[in-house]
Formats: sequence, structure tokens, C-alpha cells
Amino acid sequence: MNRYKILIFDLDDTLIDNVENVRYAYTKMIELVGEKYTEDGFKRWFEIDKKFWRDWQDGLIELPSHLKDETGKKSNEFLDWVRAQRVLIYFDNQVDLIKAVELNNVFMNALTEVVIAIEGAHEVLKKLKEKYYIIVATNGPEIATKEKLSKIGCLDFVNEVLSADMFGYMKPRQEFFEAIQKLLNNYNNDEYLIIGDSLKSDVGFAMNCGFDSCWFNKNNEELDNSYKPTLTVNKLSDLIKLL
Repeated sequence: MNRYKILIFDLDDTLIDNVENVRYAYTKMIELVGEKYTEDGFKRWFEIDKKFWRDWQDGLIELPSHLKDETGKKSNEFLDWVRAQRVLIYFDNQVDLIKAVELNNVFMNALTEVVIAIEGAHEVLKKLKEKYYIIVATNGPEIATKEKLSKIGCLDFVNEVLSADMFGYMKPRQEFFEAIQKLLNNYNNDEYLIIGDSLKSDVGFAMNCGFDSCWFNKNNEELDNSYKPTLTVNKLSDLIKLL
């Protein structure tokens, strides 16, 4: 394992507990329209949010014609439109796009207010930073990612925070990694290791780009044989032993 020089960590459900983070932000969002938290409402939002980003990764979301020609880093209008779609779906289009953008912004801002770390995140990053160049690569927004890492005391252990809104592409798209390579330009593929909880977005991302992966299988899920992680760990602390 000594050939690795760059470790690329996912954020949500790898370094932070995404479910509790989203629960808090969802509560803040619905308070703005005078609704109270219910478990059923949260589950519905969580599933809509998860499905939307999965469909977005798979190219199933139809863009308005005036946004289709954007390439590279996306405009604020593009980002607002995309992020507002989950809100519109949740409220059954009973709010307009402007209100949906406002509600989404409340949700996004609240994501950074209460952040819970995955067990071992602080200790593992601190230790690995002594030997490796550490990147956090996420499909979430750059600013929110940095604030979350700061909240769990890990930002100082990270060399780069790289996000989909910086490059205009989401994991597992190969273009995301090509943007990373262009940024760092002096490393070979076999010197990278991506670490994350998602078989599709992390292990699949690594497979698309031709470098190694470590599947963080914290829930002891059964491996889908279409994915081939190089390593598998059930606890973040296992990384210290392996690396």
C-alpha cells in the first residue's frame, strides 16, 4: 500500500453522519413554510433528495433549454434551478421556483449548523495527514463542505476540498477525476486511493477512472459483484492499520 500518495475521501456518510445532518436541515426548511417536523415527512424528503441526486448522476434530469449548453463550472442560475427541483417535488409544485430556491438555500445553510462526525474521522485524518496528501471530493457544494469539515475539527487535516460545483461534473463521472488530475498534474493513477461508503459514487468512480478504492462498508452490506473495491473496511480506524 506504500505506493499511494493521495487519499481521496468522500464526505457524506464517510466522514460525517449525513442522515442526522439532513434531518436538522429539513426541519429548518419546513419551519419556513409553517410546517412541523414529522418522521413521515422527513423520510419522504430524504428519499426524494437521494433519488434526485441519483437520477442527476445518471443523466435522467431534463434541463431547461437555456441551461443545456453550459459546460465546465456551472452558473448560479444553473445551480439554483437544479437544487430547487427537490423542493418543488416535495411540495408538489405548490411553491414557485423563487420560493423553492429560497427554501433550498435555507436547507443548504442549515446543513452546516449541526454536523456530526463519523466515529474515528478526526483521529484517522490527523494520523493519515502525516503521510498522505488528503483530498475530500464530494458532490455537495464547496463552501458547505469546508464548513462541515471545520465543524468536526478536520479541515486542518485536508489539503484540498474539491466539489462538483467547482468542476461542473459529479462523481462517478470520469470528468470529475480528470479535473482533479489537472489540478494536481504530477501524480500517476496508481498513486491515488478513493475512500467512500457508496459503491456507485466512490468505488464506481474509482473504477471509471482506473485507480484503487476502499469501500467504507460501515453497515456490513452485501457487496454488489459489479463493483470491485481494492480494499474494504468497516470502521475508519481500520485505515490506519492498512495504510
